[in-house]
Amino acid sequence: MIIVTTTHPLTAAITGDDYIEVLLERQTAWLDSLGQVRPKYPPLLEWFVQDGDEQWVQLPEHQPVPKPERKPRAYRSAESLREERDRVQAQMDVITGSGSDDAASVNLSPRSRNRAAARAGRARFAKLDRDLERYAKLSTRLDRLDGRLKAAEAREARA
Repeated sequence: MIIVTTTHPLTAAITGDDYIEVLLERQTAWLDSLGQVRPKYPPLLEWFVQDGDEQWVQLPEHQPVPKPERKPRAYRSAESLREERDRVQAQMDVITGSGSDDAASVNLSPRSRNRAAARAGRARFAKLDRDLERYAKLSTRLDRLDGRLKAAEAREARA
């Protein structure tokens, strides 16, 4: 839908911001000409662009943005990766080697008739679930660190 009005024809050079004001004035004049009947949504400003407006509007010069300078990628050393891998392995060893020396704690069942033993069994199973989840995350982390360590060792051997 193209709306053409003859309100405010351009006769002098104007900036882009001033041209928007002219388009808004044309839109307002068109809406006022409708009287009480108003459209649900206002018409688009591009509908009020008239032939010949292009020669009077002065848009700012396009200046290309310089591309950002690429920085060389910073790699972690094999030694720092080995240290982190050792920390992760120590955390995994704590999980697998942790636990009390009390052999009776292993026999706690969440379905025991004794209320205290059942409560202790539920707590033991909940801790076991948390430990398994933590161990799985650490195992994944350890695998990734092993791969990064191999790549770092190869990179350092080439250098």
